[in-house]
Amino acid sequence: MATTISNQTPKSNPATANEPAKVAAREETKDDEIAVTWREEEPAHYILQIQSLPFLLEILSEPHVAFEAFEACGYKWSLILYRESENGDVYLSPYLRIMDIQHLGYNWKIDALINFFVYHQGMNRYITIQDGKVKRFSAEKKESGFSRLMLLTKFIDPLNLQENTCKFGVEVFVVNPKKEKGECCCSILDLHLKENPVTWPIGNFSNSSGLQSFKFSTGNSEWELQLYPRGVPEVKRKYLSIYLNLKHSKEVESGNKLHVQLKLRIKSNSPSNPRGGESKYDPTKPRTGNAWFSSSQRCWGFPYFMKLADLKQTPGLIDNDHLTVEAEFNSIYVIQDLAPEPHAANLD
Repeated sequence: MATTISNQTPKSNPATANEPAKVAAREETKDDEIAVTWREEEPAHYILQIQSLPFLLEILSEPHVAFEAFEACGYKWSLILYRESENGDVYLSPYLRIMDIQHLGYNWKIDALINFFVYHQGMNRYITIQDGKVKRFSAEKKESGFSRLMLLTKFIDPLNLQENTCKFGVEVFVVNPKKEKGECCCSILDLHLKENPVTWPIGNFSNSSGLQSFKFSTGNSEWELQLYPRGVPEVKRKYLSIYLNLKHSKEVESGNKLHVQLKLRIKSNSPSNPRGGESKYDPTKPRTGNAWFSSSQRCWGFPYFMKLADLKQTPGLIDNDHLTVEAEFNSIYVIQDLAPEPHAANLD
């Protein structure tokens, strides 16, 4: 869903319009816990485009503004932008609020992974912000997001000033989706890797079309990496494509699903960020992804992992036609359908 706003009042849902500007149990997320990556693909669930930066500043003169509700994973959500101040500085704080909760019943709980996006005009890419943590929404905590994520002045100048417009986006993935019978339970699968990260050296890179790594195991699952030096067909020989492929899994073959968070990168022999500047695109930094695997979905990855021009022009990535792929697993969850629990007997 996409919402475009020019010089008009943003649509606030009645459920939030009369509520005080607050976030229950506001979370403090450390900078080193936030993963910031780049991507060209648009957010899957919601895009907010504001075609006037003066208007954005006007609406942010209020403590918060809530935008039109959108639907994802069977629930309705709303993007909320908070204006927060600290030591004289003004910050932008994006939050996600669950809407239309009246039909969810008593003592409901929804676990979800959230990705926020900010479009960078100069780089023509989206900045993706996530921390890889499952957020629990409930009657007591209807919102989750990042407090004081970005200085407002830092947001305006390098990202959007030239075009006088800005874009935000949201993706939300529910870990325990609604079921007609029972519910989903998420349990952590311990990582039983001899080496983590997994390192895959590749030789004779330029003469290869499609490559598969050695197989490696985590718990009851067997994986391999796949690399396409000229990209998959959809990228038209302009990008390097990298995928994670599930070869075998007792969990999946038993009818369960796997959720994996990992980082993929091309290892460099040179100092990071060779182009300089904290807002510049750095091909040496890892890309973080959240992937679902099931009996019908066994392969996931980045078709637009890196421009081939960046790969060839960045020092240290290719050395004598050799490069090294590194995959680091941060977490693996087993998603299992459970039958409804029977009602406890009344012993009074």
